[in-house]
Amino acid sequence: MKHIILLAALSLFTAATQAQTWKALPGTEPYVHRIKVFSSPDALVVCGDSAPPLYEDANANMEYYSGMGYRISSNDGGTWSDPVLKGYSVRDILRLPADSRYWIAAVIKPFSFTGGLVRSTNAGEEWSTQPENDLMKIEQFLVRAYDPPLIMTAQVNTSDGFQTSTDSCKTLVRPGNEPVSTRSIAISEADTALVFMAGDGRGLPGVLWSRDNGVTWSKDSIGLEGKRVLCVWPSRFHSNVVYCGTDSIVGTSSVGTGMFKSNDTGRTWFRLKGTENTRIWRILEHPTWGSALLAAADTRGILVSNNWGDGWEQWNDGLPQDVIVRTVELTRDQLPTGKMAAYCGTYGHGVFKSGIITTGVNEDGGRPVAGVSIAPNPVVDVASIVVATDDAGEIGLELYDVTGRMLMAAQPSQRDGRAVRFQIDTRMLPSGAYRIVVRTTSTIHTASLLH
Repeated sequence: MKHIILLAALSLFTAATQAQTWKALPGTEPYVHRIKVFSSPDALVVCGDSAPPLYEDANANMEYYSGMGYRISSNDGGTWSDPVLKGYSVRDILRLPADSRYWIAAVIKPFSFTGGLVRSTNAGEEWSTQPENDLMKIEQFLVRAYDPPLIMTAQVNTSDGFQTSTDSCKTLVRPGNEPVSTRSIAISEADTALVFMAGDGRGLPGVLWSRDNGVTWSKDSIGLEGKRVLCVWPSRFHSNVVYCGTDSIVGTSSVGTGMFKSNDTGRTWFRLKGTENTRIWRILEHPTWGSALLAAADTRGILVSNNWGDGWEQWNDGLPQDVIVRTVELTRDQLPTGKMAAYCGTYGHGVFKSGIITTGVNEDGGRPVAGVSIAPNPVVDVASIVVATDDAGEIGLELYDVTGRMLMAAQPSQRDGRAVRFQIDTRMLPSGAYRIVVRTTSTIHTASLLH
């Protein structure tokens, strides 16, 4: 009998372990601020320290008191190298497009707080000993594969936050005049002329965008008033859709203010429900499935959406209860359509890798109201949409096109017990696929409509 009980307990333990979404990859530093996933050759690079920068959450100059460099793994985090560039806090590493063995690292010297760049011509085996441009504190690199490559940098603790180089960062120039400190810059894959920059609050806040590689910038950012922007992510699929993560400075600390979305290339913004009171440090989009999103959400861990950000859920199984997640990157794993797997970098517990991430918040159901029916579908002129719900509060319907642009909002035409009826006139809409979003006070449901 004891053997049966022991086997049953072991089976339950094994099932619980296998059910965990995240698995620790021990061997890195505890405070992880950057993960790089390189291919050809494959390499997983983790930049981390034994302590985070001081004042990182406040609108002040960050101070650095740890410099543990980076570690590299060639077997997907199974084992790690000794620290490389120990003595520096490595903020980002760039591999040049035409030469994968030419690496440039952005570094900060602890206690002295001087920064700059070091470089390697043999894939990180040896590095230059003296940093160049040591007054710069670069947080991120981007590169356009021009000839020669155009390297863009995001810099903090300065009002010269966006600078570029065409000589492998031997010299950097500020192409425009906007006084900005920034942690995050991004190139739109849907419209490659577009560059976005997150205003970090030292100088211009909000999200700025440029079509001439930073010579001139535009900024409206209606809806982001009083917000500091921590990260920006333009959609790969729709040039008008942009996401950003924000907080607000209160005294010497900050308060998370959630994730915002723009459907007009950054001119106006609205907060995505389910992300309120949260600092969002990084946003990722599935490379081939635009509705699937992943976010590094600070004390809330990892947030996942599969309906273009209209609904979010935490995905923290296997992560420590007190987890703080500051960065996330997708793996190279080949996965089923619409599925994701990721690495996440925590503040205090190192790096974790997920299993396949799915979410109940999706386009065809998810955490739905009890049911939605559309008739007829496809619709020719007028669609009747009936929602069955136990929620007695407010309920509304929105219609979006495939670019994420909201075309109309509707209130119920009839309510009879659990059945709530909407009618929408589609005669003025072009033929195509549309997305319906039904919001109650507690749930979100999305469905597809054809016209």
